[in-house]
Amino acid sequence: MKVKIDCTLEIDSKVMKKYIDDMGDGESIKKFVANYIITAGILCLDEGIKSAIDKNHFTGIVRHKFGHKTYLN
Repeated sequence: MKVKIDCTLEIDSKVMKKYIDDMGDGESIKKFVANYIITAGILCLDEGIKSAIDKNHFTGIVRHKFGHKTYLN
C-alpha cells in the first residue's frame, strides 16, 4: 500500500541553521528537515509496530520531492 504525505512545517530557520552548522552536514535547511522528519517517522513507525505486535516491518520510501526535483527509490 502506498500512502502519500504532504505537509508544511513552521520552523525557526536561525535555530535550524545553527543545528545543521553544528553537525557539519552542509545540507540546505529544507532538505535537512525533510530528510530528518521522513527518516525519524519511518523509524518510529517500524519500531512501534515491532514493540506493539512483535512483527518486523519495513517502511520503504517510494518517492520523495525536494522543491521541483523528484527522487525515486
